[in-house]
Amino acid sequence: MVSAAHPIGSERLHESTGHPDWIEVWDNWFVVPGEGIGGYVTLTIRPADGVSWYWASLIGLGRPLVTVLADDVPLPSGGSMELRGPGIWTETTVLRPFEHLTTDLEAFGVAVDPPTDVWTGAYGDRIAVGLELDWDTEGTPGPSPTPGTDGYRLVGRMHGEVLLGDERWELEGIGVRDHWWGVPRSAANWRGWAARDGEFVHSDGGPLDLDLDAIVQTLPTGTVHPGLTIAGWAPAGGGGRRHARALVIDDRGAGWFEIVR
Repeated sequence: MVSAAHPIGSERLHESTGHPDWIEVWDNWFVVPGEGIGGYVTLTIRPADGVSWYWASLIGLGRPLVTVLADDVPLPSGGSMELRGPGIWTETTVLRPFEHLTTDLEAFGVAVDPPTDVWTGAYGDRIAVGLELDWDTEGTPGPSPTPGTDGYRLVGRMHGEVLLGDERWELEGIGVRDHWWGVPRSAANWRGWAARDGEFVHSDGGPLDLDLDAIVQTLPTGTVHPGLTIAGWAPAGGGGRRHARALVIDDRGAGWFEIVR
């Protein structure tokens, strides 16, 4: 199902090939460097398992992680990306293909400190989470960020509103959207990206002289490698693997760094 209007694919949902490992992922993330705030929203559609995973996390300097992690949301139907499950409603809408997407969320999440509690089940305080976010593309789409899959990366700006309990944030910052589908190959154990003055600079895979296992055990902050300073962590997990996502903000740029173990 490839759009004739664009050589790299479609902004619509795609049909599974029937392979048990085939998935479709919409991964939207943002950073507000001046405020030390970042977040991501990831929708993973898993036809062979009959469920969708929905992860949303928000993190800020000096603030606890607030996260929504649902791994039993029903599959979308009828071409819509509106999903409902226990304690969660969300909708992703492509208003202009490759130009403008919105994502909305009403759910109950938890404030977690330390973030490693996400993996141990020792969750923190329950909190209402609302998102009304817009993603506008600047420039042309890039290739799929995930080896072995079709898809693309769109770089631009994010703006919108975040509700955390009684708090209301109006945010505007760097926004990136990854959309890919297929059977991912075994990828590198890490990927990273950064933005400097709105210009997107990224590196996915490649050599990194870090003890990744040790980092995933403790999720350290501060400078962990020359050129890599971590402000905070927003981990998740699925498929028997740990996804350790870190918010990176320093004088070299801002973005997200991820280790999958």
